[in-house]
Amino acid sequence: MTTAVQIPALFKHKVEKKYTIEEYYRREEKSIHKHEYHAGKIIRMPGGKAKHSRLAQSAARIIDIFVLKNNFEYTVFNSDAMVRIDKLNKIVYPDASVVCEKVLFFDDGKTTIVNPILVVEVLSPSTRNYDRTTKFDMYRTIPSFKEYVLVDQDTKRISVFTKQINGDWLLKDYIGQDATAILVAIHNCPISLADLYKGTEDL
Repeated sequence: MTTAVQIPALFKHKVEKKYTIEEYYRREEKSIHKHEYHAGKIIRMPGGKAKHSRLAQSAARIIDIFVLKNNFEYTVFNSDAMVRIDKLNKIVYPDASVVCEKVLFFDDGKTTIVNPILVVEVLSPSTRNYDRTTKFDMYRTIPSFKEYVLVDQDTKRISVFTKQINGDWLLKDYIGQDATAILVAIHNCPISLADLYKGTEDL
């Protein structure tokens, strides 16, 4: 007679549920919180402070004004637009993103773009390391991606990574009230740090 072996709970591995992209979209449509999709996993995004939101909004506004003023063929999106990272089967929410010429969507609902040329992320204490390393690595797998703009939430500082012809990424830091960051990928769009951080001192 065979005796069943009881496996201690300590050694039992919980099988984590994997979600399809269709399930993710259905859940996200009904959710009051934003979530990222990471190859079957749905991960809730941490809530941002008012200063974070203001900086993200200001960055998108400054770029959009420059694009419209010069009649350039770019489309600027705020933090509500998702970006699909196809090679890694991921969907994320940048703080702002820009597409050159025709916008290509991953989904029928036109919520998720696949061809950003530039992405803006505002660095908060909880996401700083993730945005500078892991998320940057993910964005770099997108063929259209040419520039990464990191806005510091706590100090007046913008870091701009620009893709070079040979595929290397060049970093330039712009620090202080009098500095002006230059976005090479968008016809040298200037972002005055004084304008960007205006109104955030008490947030």
